[in-house]
Amino acid sequence: MSMTTEQPPGGGTDELHLKSNVLSLFDSTAVAVASVAPAYSIASTIGLVVAAVGFTAPAIILVSFLPVLAIAFAYYYLNKQDPSCGASYSWVSRTMSPYVGWFNGWVQVAASVLFCTSAAILIGQNTLSFLNTLNIIGSGTASSIYWTAFASSLWFIFITWICLVGIRATANFQWVLVAIEYVAVIIFSIIAIFKVLANHPHGSSSFTFAWLNPLNIKGVSGLAVGAALGVFFFWGWDTASNLNEESQDAAENPGIAGINSMFLLLVVFLVNNIAMQMLVPSAVIQKQGGNALFYFAQQVLPKPWNYIMLLAILSSTVATTQTTLLPASRITLSMARDGVFPGIFAKIHKKWLTPVAGTIVLALLSFIGIWLTTFSSSVNSVFSNMVADIGVLVAFYYGVTGIGSAWAYRKVLTKKPSLLFFAGILPFVGGAFLIWIGYQVVAQSGLSTSLPILVTFGAGIPLAIVARFTAKSPFFKTKAVAYDLADIS
Repeated sequence: MSMTTEQPPGGGTDELHLKSNVLSLFDSTAVAVASVAPAYSIASTIGLVVAAVGFTAPAIILVSFLPVLAIAFAYYYLNKQDPSCGASYSWVSRTMSPYVGWFNGWVQVAASVLFCTSAAILIGQNTLSFLNTLNIIGSGTASSIYWTAFASSLWFIFITWICLVGIRATANFQWVLVAIEYVAVIIFSIIAIFKVLANHPHGSSSFTFAWLNPLNIKGVSGLAVGAALGVFFFWGWDTASNLNEESQDAAENPGIAGINSMFLLLVVFLVNNIAMQMLVPSAVIQKQGGNALFYFAQQVLPKPWNYIMLLAILSSTVATTQTTLLPASRITLSMARDGVFPGIFAKIHKKWLTPVAGTIVLALLSFIGIWLTTFSSSVNSVFSNMVADIGVLVAFYYGVTGIGSAWAYRKVLTKKPSLLFFAGILPFVGGAFLIWIGYQVVAQSGLSTSLPILVTFGAGIPLAIVARFTAKSPFFKTKAVAYDLADIS
């Protein structure tokens, strides 16, 4: 493959950059909602949420939505000033501290690699389960950890290839996957609600507003763990900001896409969760674990129609894996352009105009993780709690970005009420709450359970020091700036 190293904009005319003006607002919104992947999020997380907070799962979704929405506003205002594919990494480095920014970028990349590993394994499991349901393969093959790893690897190779060949191909693929999962989740949820209202199946419940009342969430422990899982529910919309250099109206559309996707996701999550609790008792949802969404579908429609939900979960998991690899490759590209990450991550393919080398390196790390979990029981046990762990990492970098927004605009916040509220107060309060959530989860979980989180944070410190002394630019010596009212309408 023919590649060259990208430099910061403003250099010579022969420099290669990411392909610009490709993604429309609709494309960016599709990528944002696909990154969150409702079917995957519900399937992998709802059992854990119900175990943590019981019948108040819809309330925890609301509680989690508000601070993450505040961060979406922070992304919007920060992106207006600096539409860089590094997004949070670039903004925090520029306005707070290059050290904090680098560390924040590291946390995002680490969370992405860990997620791609665990999600790819789930893709393999869902693929084999789907084939077994159709009687194409036997139950022995479907439950084999080796066949799971093989199926996961094939899918991951395909996902990586789509990411490599260009952002247009990626967006088109995401549109297909988004359509499958959203239609399936919404239709099954609506049918379930009407089924309860019309027939009152055994074990079903009538809707009550108590489910939506945050005051019914019991204890700090339930709030913290539930909210961390809720943050994982909504994680991913920020991918649109990491693709800003490839978007039309780069300073505006990615931020709008993130905000729009949050409201769309809130509706989908609440409607599905309410429908699920109306039809299936909370205790049963908890027992189903990662199978909860398909179990729900089985109660809604008979075979073969409930197989549609299996397909939706599979397509959703593929979508979110792809859109997690994408931002990681853009963040490392931005860090390499700044001279604080290995130069290979800044290499751009001459034809595809994508960060090919960096994408392949990140994919290889996840690929290795897939097979490590297959052959090592200890590594496999670490990944068993990965949803909660990633939720803490996401809460951290969202939190830092929210506080960073208030700090970046500190000199002009009082000059405009909308700026004060949406770029200052909301992001700061939301960011502080998210960091508190992460702290509480780690404090309550204990050392052994929180080890992956602590290792991720701990590894970032010496790596930041290494980056400081090997930097090929004055990045770490750059003085932080404060944003003014330029470009803020």
